[in-house]
Amino acid sequence: MTCAPLTRQELEKLPPVLDPPTAGRLLGIGRTTTYSLLAAGAFPAPAFRAGKRWRIPTAGVCHLLGIAYPPPPARETSESHEEEADDTHQ
Repeated sequence: MTCAPLTRQELEKLPPVLDPPTAGRLLGIGRTTTYSLLAAGAFPAPAFRAGKRWRIPTAGVCHLLGIAYPPPPARETSESHEEEADDTHQ
């Protein structure tokens, strides 16, 4: 079973710490393999246990993927800059 990649909108909404299924989904790893890698200490991103649950910092997964986290603010389009320029010249 292949996991669908996260969309940009989903990425922007990620919390600071992920559960294993979400971290695995980001990396394209299935649920069973994710838990197996965590148990073996071979998960490719930093991970820790909080009680009985695994937690994976979002920043570590994003760093591994070369994605900035938290995501930078959305860039403005050139149209909005043109409108601002028109307003200042009047």
